Amino acid sequence: MLAVAGCGAEDETQEFARRAVESHVAGDPAYDASDVRCTPNPRPWFVEEQANVVICRVRRTDGGCDRFRVDLVRDTVRVTARIRLDARDAGCVLPA
Repeated sequence: MLAVAGCGAEDETQEFARRAVESHVAGDPAYDASDVRCTPNPRPWFVEEQANVVICRVRRTDGGCDRFRVDLVRDTVRVTARIRLDARDAGCVLPA
């Protein structure tokens, strides 16, 4: 069974990171690009903060999941995502 941190609707940052990782792995037969989950913005003391780093896990087609790190780079006009593989076969549960 798969457990994912942050049940419910995605926040905007989480959705942005998920879509970026989906694009990043699209076409790579090692991954199921339709099965990407990412951590949400942090909420210390119930006040949402803007994340600069998002962790995503991507289901591998041969089983298990790899973990990707998404660095969110902001300038005055837009946000871009720098994506890199953080850990192979890292498990399918995201950190809380």
